[in-house]
Amino acid sequence: MNALRYLPFVRRGLVRGGPPLHLTVFVTGVCNLRCRHCFHHEAVAAAVQGPSLAELTRLADSAARLGPLLWVSFGGGEPLLRRDLPRLGEAFARHGLRHLAIPTNGLVEAHQHELVEELVARCPDTYVSLAVSIDGPPAVHDAIRAEPGAHARALASLARYREQAARHANLGVGVILTVTRENQDVLAAHLEELVRAHRPDNVTLNLARTDALDRTLLDVDLARYDEVVATKARLVREGLLGYFDVPLARVAAARDRLMYRRVAAERRGTARFRPCSAGSLSAVVFEDGDVRPCEVLDASLGNLREVDWDLGRLWRAPRAEELRRRIVATRCACTWECAKGDDVLFDVRGWPRLAWEALRA
Repeated sequence: MNALRYLPFVRRGLVRGGPPLHLTVFVTGVCNLRCRHCFHHEAVAAAVQGPSLAELTRLADSAARLGPLLWVSFGGGEPLLRRDLPRLGEAFARHGLRHLAIPTNGLVEAHQHELVEELVARCPDTYVSLAVSIDGPPAVHDAIRAEPGAHARALASLARYREQAARHANLGVGVILTVTRENQDVLAAHLEELVRAHRPDNVTLNLARTDALDRTLLDVDLARYDEVVATKARLVREGLLGYFDVPLARVAAARDRLMYRRVAAERRGTARFRPCSAGSLSAVVFEDGDVRPCEVLDASLGNLREVDWDLGRLWRAPRAEELRRRIVATRCACTWECAKGDDVLFDVRGWPRLAWEALRA
């Protein structure tokens, strides 16, 4: 992948208005687990069906008419339960999508690896990052996932995904750790075990937020979160944990470090205000076609089903402009990592710090 492919996105640090660069698309609410820390548990319980391939193709086409997309993430539910997932990825990739991120619980053993093979073949110029969710040591993970044996099965899937990545230059495989009250005391140590044993391309750290099937899991001791973040940073310094093999990877890794600091500061109430980029640089498309600035704010730009899945008609509408102004005026802020990562990467005032962080890694 050529670093020059990223140049069209640089100007968005200077000009906030314009097309979205980042979409999160909930491709299905159907899931094979009922995880206790899941914020999307209502849609999962209802097994809400996601958009059809034809609808998501129209969405991808309309997004391309607005401008190129840097990053699309497929959410759920369990995305790999959709047998047409490779074609969903292709719908976006054929317009020059740079990155496609797919989280998974790793428990769709019947066909998950075949889907990934087809996906990377259909999207040769898009970097696909697959991340397996791990919630702690076996007993803790299985209790949070409410599925005996889930930890062992997820790690077996991770190992096979790593074998696939060795054969495909456009596939990276990582893990996702979500810090909750139930795993906070053991997650830093388990993170180190995972990295040393499985050598993932990256580790994504999330802080439990907003809602959960079991809301007691949201009460996280931020000192424990800091320990997990510090453990990841140390493993990077020791050369045990790299980053996805993509251009400007050092910048992306620096973005993540700064993002974790912002997340912790927001949770503590000590963050310096910066206007949130959600709704300006990014949007979330839910299973029913509702488009919101982010996964947290309960405010809609409109529904794609009312405009034949043409994102541009919602993105440029007065309703969307009013919502963007409201996000700034109300100093809207949260700990959603995707928005915080965009905030860091496209805040021109923070570019010197981002550059310093990237150079010193």
